[in-house]
Amino acid sequence: MAQDNIVVGVDIGSTKITVIAAQGKATGSRFDNIEILGFSEVLVPEGAVINGSVENIMQVGTALREALAEASSRSDLDIGIVNVSFSGSHVRVTPQSDGSIRPTSSAGDEVTQKDVDQLVDDMYRAKTEANYDVLHVLPMEFVVDNSMGVRQPVGRTGIKLGGNFLIVSANNQSIQRTRKSLIEADPHLRCDKMIYAPLATSLAVLDEGEMKAGIAMVDIGDHTTDLVIYSEGIIRHIASFPVSGRLITADLKTGCGIQLPNAEKLKKEHGVAISADVPLNIEILVNFLAGRAPKQVLKKNVALIIEERLKEIAAMVYAEIVKSGYEEHLIGGLVLTGGTANIPEIEILFEKVTNMPVRVGLPERLAHTAKADAVSNTSYSTAIGLAWAGIKSIDPRVKSICRPPVHQSAPLRETPTKPKEVKRLPKDDGSFWDRIIGRKDDSIGDY
Repeated sequence: MAQDNIVVGVDIGSTKITVIAAQGKATGSRFDNIEILGFSEVLVPEGAVINGSVENIMQVGTALREALAEASSRSDLDIGIVNVSFSGSHVRVTPQSDGSIRPTSSAGDEVTQKDVDQLVDDMYRAKTEANYDVLHVLPMEFVVDNSMGVRQPVGRTGIKLGGNFLIVSANNQSIQRTRKSLIEADPHLRCDKMIYAPLATSLAVLDEGEMKAGIAMVDIGDHTTDLVIYSEGIIRHIASFPVSGRLITADLKTGCGIQLPNAEKLKKEHGVAISADVPLNIEILVNFLAGRAPKQVLKKNVALIIEERLKEIAAMVYAEIVKSGYEEHLIGGLVLTGGTANIPEIEILFEKVTNMPVRVGLPERLAHTAKADAVSNTSYSTAIGLAWAGIKSIDPRVKSICRPPVHQSAPLRETPTKPKEVKRLPKDDGSFWDRIIGRKDDSIGDY
């Protein structure tokens, strides 16, 4: 993937594109942390990406070009190969099982890594919805002959090898638009891995101890809230909900009678998750319309609006955890990330709703540098996770959980025959509203 363990992650989100260029730092054969070499964050035009899915190839390509140029300038790298995220309501996660008789095997032969990788590769031909492609095969447990629940089959003896998997598939037209936006940004650019955004994020904000103990990562983004459950170091459950930070902003817009950009600014600068301790007499002046006097908004009302929507999100997450059957296995509780996780006291609210330990997750294992300080926030978690995915495996039991790269057909413009590698450049010194006003959701309770 990269020269000298240098990897570039590109996170295409609904509101912005973030890029991280990083280099793995190893102790012996184990990567302990990564050094941030460069980074960038560029907004995408409204509607260019909807619910995580690229809709306007040219607009996204332009934003990508700007983001890559900025990251390249900061890192002194010539960026030619990247890991890219995909997400959206079109993504499907389904459990499936499969197995095979190992050819030329006998009861005395040990299962090899090649056998396991072949079984995983076969799952990329699993039956999916029409116009959907399998992008990830995530093994849970394996079956060797009559032995069920085998975590590591390599070295066991048996004739039959099978497994239980989570299959992540995505609409192939959406994925193709993402690939075309990369070509639009730079015809030299090559995608090494496409990774479902919540999986990449978990690499950045969780540690191996939490994954083994049992942990649920909750990424509250702009358009969706994503849930990934780990137990015994294995991904056990993935879910996504169409309730997120954007709905909080929309609630504030309606409740306070202001425009959407004002509501977003109000949320970021004055929002809190718990309203009980907010005094009744604190007023906030909002410049909501040019030529008009600022509007007075009570901070108490802002907190009440945010709290109600966050209760709904927390309740949906908790219901999904219970549905998964892993509620009693999550010793580590919840880790919150995504832009909405920056709202003060959000972990207190989630603890009250779920009755589980909660922490806010920032990117882990970054070498201490000024650049690392600049990206040590939830906005860069997915891009940092994409960089980690080029350095270490999401599941070390298999060769890869990603679909093998395919030839990118139908480029938007003529491309060179040989893609550029990531390399160092010479140093350049240049530059429910209803619920609040008239109805209470008793199913969530009072806090």
